Amino acid sequence: MGTLKEQPVRQTLNISVEDNIRFLEELKEIESATGYSINTILESRKIMEYSRRNDLFVANGDIHDEQMSGLGDLLENLTQAVYDLQNND
Repeated sequence: MGTLKEQPVRQTLNISVEDNIRFLEELKEIESATGYSINTILESRKIMEYSRRNDLFVANGDIHDEQMSGLGDLLENLTQAVYDLQNND
């Protein structure tokens, strides 16, 4: 459960004019290297982004499952401790 209490601060990403210019230059470079149209390249980027998002959702689900499992373990231990205290009388 490494993400609990140790989660780094999230950074926002602002896209600058220079970032946009680099992106457009990269598209032109890919177009020259492959012969694919800019529209085809952009569509392939969209597909790649959908795949990346899906991977992030799966990873997030795995982290959530781990955290819930850890919480379940803590609740079981607490329940057992309360039960043991009641039966020690």
